[in-house]
Amino acid sequence: MKTTRHRRPGIRWGRVVLLPILVVAVAVAFMAVIYINDQKNLKSIEDRVKQLQEELQEYLNGHQNQELVQTVIASADGLALRYEYDEALAVLKQNESIQDNASIKEKIATYQAAMDALVTYSGKINNLFFHNLITQPKIAFGKTSHDPEEYRSWNITTYEFKGIIQQLYERNYILVDMYDAYEIVDGKMVRKELKLPAGKIPFILSVDEMSYPDPKPLDGFARGMTLRNGEIVTRVQTAEGIEITTDGDIVPIMEDFIKQHPDFSYRGARGILAVTGYAGTLGFRLTNDGEIEDAKVLAAELKKRGWVFGCSSYGNQLDIYSTSIDATKIDADLAKWDKIIKPIVGDSPLFVSPFGNMMNPETMNVLKKYGYTTFFTLDRTKDLTENTGMLVLSRISISGITMANEKEYITETFFDVDSILDPLR
Repeated sequence: MKTTRHRRPGIRWGRVVLLPILVVAVAVAFMAVIYINDQKNLKSIEDRVKQLQEELQEYLNGHQNQELVQTVIASADGLALRYEYDEALAVLKQNESIQDNASIKEKIATYQAAMDALVTYSGKINNLFFHNLITQPKIAFGKTSHDPEEYRSWNITTYEFKGIIQQLYERNYILVDMYDAYEIVDGKMVRKELKLPAGKIPFILSVDEMSYPDPKPLDGFARGMTLRNGEIVTRVQTAEGIEITTDGDIVPIMEDFIKQHPDFSYRGARGILAVTGYAGTLGFRLTNDGEIEDAKVLAAELKKRGWVFGCSSYGNQLDIYSTSIDATKIDADLAKWDKIIKPIVGDSPLFVSPFGNMMNPETMNVLKKYGYTTFFTLDRTKDLTENTGMLVLSRISISGITMANEKEYITETFFDVDSILDPLR
């Protein structure tokens, strides 16, 4: 019997090799597709991240610019309130990154228009002057007062002064600095161009005899000024001792009023403080180094805020400052002021005549020798004149006696006398 042998099929190596290759190829292709898609997704993600980063940066830049815009505008507004339009425009234009901002453009146009609208003031510039204020009229006008009639005649109360400056403000008066109204040319003080908003009426403020002599502190006046936490305050004598107040005299009252009404002051103007030396100055008796140093510190702060100092003689003596007195006495008095008061308040070309008296040419020349170019007297009928090469400016006294004797003129020109009178006068 023949045996039939079945042959086992042979291994087909081509298939064996090809299959893995196909698998690998498919896998590679699949992975390639995935990779390509991943790359596309990655690119899309990268593009989105970049877009978000750009949007974030744009937001941050815009936010930062908006804060900058608000800061710049606030600074410019503060300057413009004081009529410092040049400075306000400079602040608005100084940062290139915000020049396209609509609010900046609007402010620039507004303040440029305001500056272009300023008009040259050519009228009379009145100089209103006061003595130290009465803080406690019950005492000043009462039975214990050393000189109630003198105070009633030549001084006014804090109540009255506050009413006066409020009415001046309401009548469009604006406080100007002496040196914005006048300038020194060839050694002489002359009127300079003063440009103001239409309708504004400039005036100069001055305060006489800033020495707070005894017995006034016991009669209802302040004892002097000082600094407290960076602010100018007054020291007032009471039965319990010294009390610190913020409205005990003209300076702190004006500081507060200008803070509330910055448009009352042209370019930050304050007033002229005419100081003497016979009872110290600014309320300091100058009897020791500590008081002298305190007076210097206060004087520096006053000047920093815009107050201007003038000399009103050292001794404030009527018998020395008159039209007939010997010039040697005035020379000696001014030399004493130079030695004791000048180191505290500094140089000044302003001489405020004691009691408003005019002087003769010989004594006027003594003033010139000490560097004074401007002489203040009392005569409301005139604006300015010249005497031996010195500018002579008139002043108008605001006191109890002038409010009584010149009530009609004062009411018509400056403020309503009846409405501001202290009930305790």
